[in-house]
Amino acid sequence: MRWLRRFFSSDDSVIQLVSGLLEPEAEMWRELLSNNGIRAFTKIRDPIALSEGRATGIDCALFVRRIDLERARELLKPLVKERQGSSRRHGARRFRQRR
Repeated sequence: MRWLRRFFSSDDSVIQLVSGLLEPEAEMWRELLSNNGIRAFTKIRDPIALSEGRATGIDCALFVRRIDLERARELLKPLVKERQGSSRRHGARRFRQRR
C-alpha cells in the first residue's frame, strides 16, 4: 500500500483519464499503464450495481496523476479508439477533456 500513499501524497493532482469501462477492462488498462511506469488506479463509479448481483462493476473510471496524463493518453489512444468503434450503441469510452 506504500505506492497508494505515495500516489495520494504527491503535490500533483489526480485526473480522471477515462470512464465507462468494465471492471476487468479498467484493470487491464491500469496494468498496462503500470507496466510503462505510470501509476494509476481504478474506481467503480456505480457501487450499487454490484449489490444487484453483478460480478463486476460496469462503470469504472481510470485515474492518473496530472503529470502522467499526456503519456497515459498516448499509451491508451489505440485502445480507446478501438472501444469507440466497437461500442457506439453502448456509449463510447472517451478521454476526459482537460478543464
